[in-house]
Amino acid sequence: MSKHSLKLLMAAFVLLAGSGVAQAESGLTVQYVEPSHQDVVRDSNGNVVRSSSGECVRTQWAATGGDPCAEAAPAPQKVVTPIPDDNRTIYFPFNKATLTPESKQKLDALAAEIKTHGKVRGARIVGYADRFGTATYNERLSKQRADTVRQYLTKKGVINAKLAETRWFGDTMPATNCPKELVREHKIRCMQLDRRVEVEIEYADAPAATK
Repeated sequence: MSKHSLKLLMAAFVLLAGSGVAQAESGLTVQYVEPSHQDVVRDSNGNVVRSSSGECVRTQWAATGGDPCAEAAPAPQKVVTPIPDDNRTIYFPFNKATLTPESKQKLDALAAEIKTHGKVRGARIVGYADRFGTATYNERLSKQRADTVRQYLTKKGVINAKLAETRWFGDTMPATNCPKELVREHKIRCMQLDRRVEVEIEYADAPAATK
């Protein structure tokens, strides 16, 4: 190809955006094909950069080998419905850290519900006590209650003991506000909701910590 023909060929490419097709003197027809997508901006690790709205940040250069944005699209995350508070709260008898038959049934139902949501990444099991007794005694009692629930769910194969975190707050976070003038028997009954353990579950494929 002569230098003159080469110049004309280069000029044809310059006119592509306006005409779509250019004819050089050599008889060679050059057709401009609009790229279906542009290349994307990537970070130092080679990952596709996305805007705050999730859109790919593109360049003016045509991409090759398929659309990188489509290839890099994040996998849809599983949405996990939180377990209602009452379903994950276990109550204990006065001055005890042992499970009643009703408590075991509730934990069995909780274990079955947890399994339907997916793999468990972690668990927080929190124990509480009522305001009868000393603060030191109630702190120890709330810990024993949390340990009881953790052990039960571990035996059920729902949680891993190494990933389960237990906390205990004694009588410092009551759920009730019982009148002081109540006689002892009525006050014990009134404070039933304070003698509890709450279970919080975090799933491996959840977008966020889920109770």
